[in-house]
Amino acid sequence: MKRMVGLATVRQPTTEVQTLRRLFQLSARELWVLVQAVVLLPAVRCALRFVTITRLQLLGVRTLAGSGPGPAPMPSRSHNSETAHNIDLPLATGQSPKTIARMVRIAAKHGLYRAKCLEQSLVLRWLLQRQGIDARIVFGARKDDEQMQAHAWVEVNGVALSEDNGVYQDFSPLDELVAGN
Repeated sequence: MKRMVGLATVRQPTTEVQTLRRLFQLSARELWVLVQAVVLLPAVRCALRFVTITRLQLLGVRTLAGSGPGPAPMPSRSHNSETAHNIDLPLATGQSPKTIARMVRIAAKHGLYRAKCLEQSLVLRWLLQRQGIDARIVFGARKDDEQMQAHAWVEVNGVALSEDNGVYQDFSPLDELVAGN
């Protein structure tokens, strides 16, 4: 794209160039999480064709258990303001849970394909658990124009991480739906 400035023509950076610039602004740790997410998202998509969600989550837990002692897990269902604030704080690895979630969202949007919420949630939970964070995948449902819709998101300390636009608020968590009957 060109723009005239005086007598000279100035080229505007393309979206690919802008994306590369943002990529090079990431820290080495953020870039490593992004690379892991880019690789794991299609792997999870393929695995879901052959393995149940429960079994896939158990596989992740077994992988973590075999990786040796790690940091103590953070609790995942406390709703006080102190623990909700902690999701913004960097861990010993130098990354906050929100930063890890952001890298997974970027990989899902700009990676090999557009990953769905379930695939993103499974990858995000696995990456968080590798950092010693006890994350929880929440499944929700809603009825929209006589159609049932489902959604998955990740919570740490009762705060939704994998959501940057609050979509999860339109869904009722399934455990609440079951308890309400």
